[in-house]
Amino acid sequence: MKARLHTRSLATVAVAAVALGVIPAGAQPPRLQPGPNTPKMLVQVFRSADKVAGPEAADALRDRLTRAFPPRALHVIGREDLIQFLQQSGYDPTMQLSRSDEAQLAKIMRADDYIRGQVAKVGDVYRVDAWLVLTRDNSLSQPLPPAEGSSPSRAVQGLVKSIQDARKQLDNEKKCIDFARVDKYAEAVKAADEGIADYPNATLVRYCKLNVLVRQKASNKDLIAMADEILAIDANAKAALAIAADAQQAEGNVEAANTLLVRLLATDPTNASLATRVVDALAASRNWAVAKEIVTKAVIENPGDVGLVSLQFKILAASGDFRPAIATGEEMVQMDTSLADVAFFQRLSALYAADSQPQKAAEAAARGTRKFPNDANLWQFYAQTLKNSGQTQQSIAAAKRALEIDPKIPSGWTQIAVAYNELNEPDSALIALRMAKAAGDNADQVGTFALSIGNKLYQAAAKEDPKVAASFQKALPYLHFADSTITDAASQGNAKFLIGVSSYYIASSLAQGLQASRSCEDAMRAQGAAVNATIYTQAGGRTAPDAAGQILTAMGQLTPYIDQSVKTLCKSQ
Repeated sequence: MKARLHTRSLATVAVAAVALGVIPAGAQPPRLQPGPNTPKMLVQVFRSADKVAGPEAADALRDRLTRAFPPRALHVIGREDLIQFLQQSGYDPTMQLSRSDEAQLAKIMRADDYIRGQVAKVGDVYRVDAWLVLTRDNSLSQPLPPAEGSSPSRAVQGLVKSIQDARKQLDNEKKCIDFARVDKYAEAVKAADEGIADYPNATLVRYCKLNVLVRQKASNKDLIAMADEILAIDANAKAALAIAADAQQAEGNVEAANTLLVRLLATDPTNASLATRVVDALAASRNWAVAKEIVTKAVIENPGDVGLVSLQFKILAASGDFRPAIATGEEMVQMDTSLADVAFFQRLSALYAADSQPQKAAEAAARGTRKFPNDANLWQFYAQTLKNSGQTQQSIAAAKRALEIDPKIPSGWTQIAVAYNELNEPDSALIALRMAKAAGDNADQVGTFALSIGNKLYQAAAKEDPKVAASFQKALPYLHFADSTITDAASQGNAKFLIGVSSYYIASSLAQGLQASRSCEDAMRAQGAAVNATIYTQAGGRTAPDAAGQILTAMGQLTPYIDQSVKTLCKSQ
């Protein structure tokens, strides 16, 4: 297990460090000591597979640097101080700390910068990779040329010269920062360029120059060019990757921006906000292969890391790998039950549905309602999954439960109306639609659905027997409700026209039966239908001008007969 410096222990150990003499408390030993402004460097414990080569290389490098730099030029914090500090803190001095803990340790020991590294044996040769890192921001690092040797201690010999060369930029890096702080950008850039001239492979002064360009609102092309200089030296430079990605995106180079974002995510795979940004960007361009490759590798290399598993779940879900995403999601919530929130159950249910498993989708949503019984949105979602799985009657009960929790939940009653319509219960559907309107659901959505039901009933009546008035009468309540609810002029015109056509058929059907029925009531109904046919056909005539013209002509011929029938049949009433 990697050692990890915790904030609480750091505070305790910092006090102990003063007593141990790691951090001077004013006393001056008799030996030649660095001056008050002498920069301090810390060589961290290097990483290695055997826990021997890494510490050996770090110790050897520390000794060589102490001899290479005069005490007044650079104070290299000694091995005894470092080891004693780690042991006092309760950490294994043979194990490399995490990046964040290395930075914290360097701050506590008052180092201006530090060296982090790793040692690997390749055949008979030991290879050391190392970085010079600024304590104030551990994302600002200078990669050093790799060094090799027959032993860990001999391998680091080549690092000494590399560190001496890399440090040539530090004075100019500080000048660049100081000038930038007071908005002297020309002077800052000049200092950075001088640092680059002193050390052509410099990244640290280039970081400063890049940030100055950002503050100056330089062109995207200039930002990309500067970032590319850094990335040519350090392919994993976070700041350069982030700025270059933004600049490429602004230039409309989506593929280039996404590639940079994926590379950025690879440097920090557990960064949730960054992961979300990358996933969103990749979703827009549907570039999933690289993202999946990176996150899968990271999960394998970091077993038990729930943050990475969560990221993998999101990427698999968004990329359409439904079954692997389902399995990963179930694994994730077993690792950390707190991740099984409302959004998780909705996403898991949607994945089952997308994988053509509607019953499983409903079961996943049901699990969510059991865990969050008072979440109206989840109950509404559950209702939809039940309907999609063919359990329409049960979906109505779930939707009503959502309304019990939140009577104003958007589309709550509309959802119930849709379910009743699927059950071929139009009367119940109309009641639900009236409730939806009263609850404030979207008027056009509610009215348009009522119009669709009314149109369906009208079409059925016209197909069955246009002479039966009762068949058309069934459509009118939905059409009148739609007409009074819809705000869209075209849709409202459709509703009015259908009312007019249905009223025409009702009037015509009743009129044809008057001679046999001799019914005053039927005559009065026919007269009312004739009036509605004329009024609503004229109002909605733009929907179908030719048909409207034919209906109005027919009504002009039929209305006198109906009016005379009313006078004849109803004269005694």
